[in-house]
Amino acid sequence: MNDLLIELNKEQQRAVKITKGPILILAGAGSGKTRVITHRIAHLIKKGYVDPWGILAITFTNKAADEMRTRLYNLLNNPGNMWIKTFHSTCARILREVLERKKSVKDIAGVSGNFTIYDEYDQIVLIKECLKDRNIDPQVFSPSAVAAYINRMKQDLRSIDDIDNDLMKTLYEDYDSKMSDYNALDFGDLIMRVVRIFQKDKQTLIHYQKRFQYILVDEYQDTNNAQYVLTKLLAEKHRNLCVVGDDDQSIYSWRGAEIRNILDFEKDFPDAVVIKLEQNYRSTKTILQAASAVVMNNERRKPKVLWSDEEQGEKIEFSALDDAYAEAAFVARKIIESKFHGVKLGEMAVFYRINFQSRVFEEACIRFQIPYEVVGALKFYDRAEIKDVLAYLKVIDNPQDAVSLSRIINVPARKIGHITLEKLVTNGKHTGLSLYNVLKQVDQVEGIAKKTKERIGQFSNLMEGFRKDCSVMSLHEFVLKVVKDSAYLDSLDPEKSEKDYTRRKNVEELVISIKDYCKQNPDTTLHGYLADVSLRSQIDEWEASAQRVSLMTLHNAKGLEFDTVFITGLEDGLIPHYKSKSELDQYEEERRLLYVGITRARKKLFLTNARQRPTLRGGLVYTMISPFFREIPIDVLGSSLEIQDW
Repeated sequence: MNDLLIELNKEQQRAVKITKGPILILAGAGSGKTRVITHRIAHLIKKGYVDPWGILAITFTNKAADEMRTRLYNLLNNPGNMWIKTFHSTCARILREVLERKKSVKDIAGVSGNFTIYDEYDQIVLIKECLKDRNIDPQVFSPSAVAAYINRMKQDLRSIDDIDNDLMKTLYEDYDSKMSDYNALDFGDLIMRVVRIFQKDKQTLIHYQKRFQYILVDEYQDTNNAQYVLTKLLAEKHRNLCVVGDDDQSIYSWRGAEIRNILDFEKDFPDAVVIKLEQNYRSTKTILQAASAVVMNNERRKPKVLWSDEEQGEKIEFSALDDAYAEAAFVARKIIESKFHGVKLGEMAVFYRINFQSRVFEEACIRFQIPYEVVGALKFYDRAEIKDVLAYLKVIDNPQDAVSLSRIINVPARKIGHITLEKLVTNGKHTGLSLYNVLKQVDQVEGIAKKTKERIGQFSNLMEGFRKDCSVMSLHEFVLKVVKDSAYLDSLDPEKSEKDYTRRKNVEELVISIKDYCKQNPDTTLHGYLADVSLRSQIDEWEASAQRVSLMTLHNAKGLEFDTVFITGLEDGLIPHYKSKSELDQYEEERRLLYVGITRARKKLFLTNARQRPTLRGGLVYTMISPFFREIPIDVLGSSLEIQDW
């Protein structure tokens, strides 16, 4: 046990050794929270307080969960069958377990055990379908706005009856009905349905309360209402709930995160022990001074001050450039200069507030021949060819998934056009059959040419054959068979175009990744693989590289760290965003966003802005320096020329 504690500081040891009751660990940026969580779990298991299967550790990304799992493998000889998952993957597993064990729960869950998880793209496709059924122009009534509304309702655990707007209520009902018909759940459903099951089926709740004797939740400041309620329900019996987070890094209110969950933790648990981790192991003292000076201006926060035993470090460089192009060129030159002084490209990052700002930095990188990667741009699993292959697999796993089936019925081209598809869908509505079953009985559908029916029949037989093969082949071999026998791979001719070459390489990479996945998960099924893929996030796919500079928004930067960081566009209207000025909560979140950006830097921090930016009509508007910049102590700034006069 001494080996577990020796590398921890005093407060970290205290967090590890408390074994009973609720604990709030306020973990400042770079304070070693993952180390504390993993050492706490190892301590509980080694001391015999709990068996591994009695642990539930929840974090927000698969990447963080993988890191936690790896560290525990290094700390424990046999970490056992503990759950280290995201909220969504935790609930997906609970749903599948419950649906297999208790058929009566199906009415509450609204799906059967082989449900498909719809991502944002699938969700938008389905909403467009709902709008079309109601003859509503998607140009007038935005599908993404409808999706955001539905998602927020689910995050808040509100029902259809809580909706006042009649049209929105109708669209929600249509969407919910189609999701049920297609045996599908979206991300919001996963948590909401589990909460409903726990609230309506006490035996199921008691089962999981008994199982999870110790619950640990990372990034607690990012939890929404549904996640908060789920956590409280699971922790009611044993009350051994340890939440770890930093209110100063709460930057996701726009996607439902409730900062009050961490600020009010002691109201929910009056006997909670509060531990502050304030020693930073990441950044220089200069960087920490700047970060602390900015965030302490917020009213809604738990008081804490980061400190470090690291060196004082270089001063922060601020540069005001003439315009956005000059700003981008300046950053590019500093990247080249830093590389010359030994900083690897993979240890440098450029942050900006809004995605549109990336364009000038991309152009500058191209002009200066700097390899770069835009983090949060089109993800590998969002590419058309990858979604095509996954759609095949989703239909094979869940034939009721009409969204995926509609995507692939004519991919690759089989001369089954949109008009034919509409006739098939209409027939399903009239007969009550799923689209998949309509295909199997296509001879009975009127208004479709004989040759087209033959092609549909061939496709249906192909899919039925795949469904039989799936149960007798390894997952890797089966996916390879699907991409070959469906003629999808052959449709991507590398000799035809560069685009086809790239798309084919992406499909091949997917098959290779599935082979690697099977090695790591030898007992996996197609269903399990699809669930894992559906729950991947943008940051899960990011990998540090010595060959590329990372370009990303400040929001995407959270959880990452780099030797050298550039925070650009430090102007009033960008940081803070102009929409935040009317609400104190939003304004303070903008300040926290800058705090997060500053604390990503280990050794060197550059701050830049542009004195003028172009307008939509082609003119120029002069900018004002960010009010947050003036909160940074002047003595930590290296180049602050002309600031006083601006």
